[in-house]
This record gives sequence, structure tokens and C-alpha cells, in this order.
Amino acid sequence: MKVVSTLKWFHNWVGFFISITMLTVLTTGVYLGSMDMLKRLDDKDQQYAAMSIEQKAQITATLFERYPEISTVRFPTEHTPFIQAAARGMSIALDAELNELSVRKFSEVPMYSTFFWLHRNFLLGDFGKYLNAWASLVGAIITLVGIYLWWRVRKGFRLTQSIPKNTRSSSLLKSHIQLGLFISIPLFILCLSGFLITYKSLWTGTLKSSTEQSLPQSQVRDWQSQLQTAQNLWPESQLVAISKARTKKPIAGEPPAELSYSYRFDSHSDVWLREADRMTMNFDKGTLKDALKFSDRPLSGKVASFVRPLHDALNMPLSYVIFITSISVIGSMMLLFSVLTFYRRIFKNKRK
Repeated sequence: MKVVSTLKWFHNWVGFFISITMLTVLTTGVYLGSMDMLKRLDDKDQQYAAMSIEQKAQITATLFERYPEISTVRFPTEHTPFIQAAARGMSIALDAELNELSVRKFSEVPMYSTFFWLHRNFLLGDFGKYLNAWASLVGAIITLVGIYLWWRVRKGFRLTQSIPKNTRSSSLLKSHIQLGLFISIPLFILCLSGFLITYKSLWTGTLKSSTEQSLPQSQVRDWQSQLQTAQNLWPESQLVAISKARTKKPIAGEPPAELSYSYRFDSHSDVWLREADRMTMNFDKGTLKDALKFSDRPLSGKVASFVRPLHDALNMPLSYVIFITSISVIGSMMLLFSVLTFYRRIFKNKRK
């Protein structure tokens, strides 16, 4: 019984203070998710048309030359039927003739930067980032504790109690319990993945691939030859994006690092995690450095591949964006009900 009492205290008191950070994260998450949905629904009045390797090579060469600041070129897909040139905080949409359709800078979207950094670090820099991470981990633990406390006295799931019938504390508490049960698993995943995004070193090592297979050679500094070599290696997959591989900052006196690019493929149009099959090619030497499909990763690598996508829907379908945004809406309501109930029962009663 002492264990149960301790868990109740932990769930109520620690949960009350963690609710403040979680409310901030969830409400800003609703905004960010809504903006992502609007972005995905905008097809720029374009119709999807498959492209040949020759066309993709020409597009790649032209865009990296025209926009030196960009890091990624994305080709049209059934989900996004236009070409994209992307850099950090900016995305340029183009048609098949490479005419600009729109230039989207996130810094120019009203309140976007404020909501994004509130979501990421509460506008407190690195301190806020780590505070957010540990609050997310504690939130995940609180979620598990709540499931355990409900399980001990469970009376079934009552959907009718999800929406409070009035503003009385008993009604709000029942709603908190039912809504909490309804979103407990996805909320736990969002909290845990939020923690892991900050502490990348815990899982990014499993994404590295050691290439033992013999990989084909391509012509040096020739986009068409290198794209064709990549496509020939995985003929059944669709090349959907090319990104500059990240390199260390050059040190004075040392020769510049060789250019390498990451090639991203989809196994099929309905793949759940997009751009999951990747290879890296040295542009200056025409050599493939590594090539690994998602299906060939070990279990640890497959799990690690989903850490960020599960949290912010990166490279995930629109349906998943709608799902986690809905979870954020329900989670915000649940936390508001619990905070109000706790305040009434503890602080307001003490004043009386």
C-alpha cells in the first residue's frame, strides 16, 4: 500500500508541475501540426508526373548551381507533385520547367518561430532544451504510473465520461482518466521520443551502416552517371530526394572536404516511412560509400529510424500528422482538467 500511496503522490504532485511544461509543448504542437497539414494539402496546382533519371540529373545540377544555399532537392511524388529545393528554414517549390511556384521561409510565417522555439526549448536556449527533454521523460513515466493506478481499480473504459458533463471536479477527474487512457500509448511515445531527440547519442549510432558489399563505381562529378548508378542498384525503388551530406567545418590550411550526397529512395508509393532507404555517394570520386535499405537494418536500427518521425511526423503520411495533432488536442484538454481539479482540491481548499 505504501508503494501505491507513493505512486499516487508522484502522479498528482509531480504531474501537476510537469503539466505546465506539457501544456506548453502540446498546445504549441497543435499549432505546428496544423501548419504542417496546411503545407501538405497545398499541391501548388501541380499534377504528378514520373521523371526519368536524365530529368532528375538535370534538375539536380541546375538547382544546386542556382541555389548554393540549399541542402536538399526533392523530386515530385504522388504525395507532393512538385519539385522542392530546401535549406534550413526555407523551402522553394518549382514546377517541371523549374519556374518558382513559391518561396516559403518559416521565419516569415506569423508566430511560427515563436511557437517552434516554445515547443523546443520554452525560449530559454540550451537550458530550456534540456529542461524540456527531462520533463518529457518524467511525463512518460507519469503516463505509465497513471495506467498502473487505473489498472488496480479499473471498471472498464467508459467513453461517455470522456467529455465532462459539468465543471465539477468529479466530472473533470473522470474525463481526465478516460481521455488519459484513450491517448496513453501515443502520449507515452511522444514524450519518450521528445526526450530521445535531445539526447541523440543514445540512438544515432544504430543508424550507421558498415558496408561490406562491393558497390559499383560511377563517373566522377557527373550527375546523370551517378544517379543512374544509384537507381541501377535499387531498380524497383523510386529516387525521391538528394541531400548534401553533412561535413565538419573546414579548418584553416586544410583542403576542403570532398562533396558527398545522400540519395533517398521509397520502396513503393504507399511506404509508411518515406525516404527510409538511403545511400551515400562521393561526388568527386563517383564511389558509393554505403547503401542500406530500411528492410535490411537490424531491429535496433529500424526502431531508431522512427524516433524523430514518430514525434514530428517527418517523412510520415498526412494521416499520421492528423493523428498526433489530435492527440495533442486531447492531451491539452486532459491536462487542463487535471490541473484545475488538483488546484481546487489542494490549493483552494487550503485557503478556505
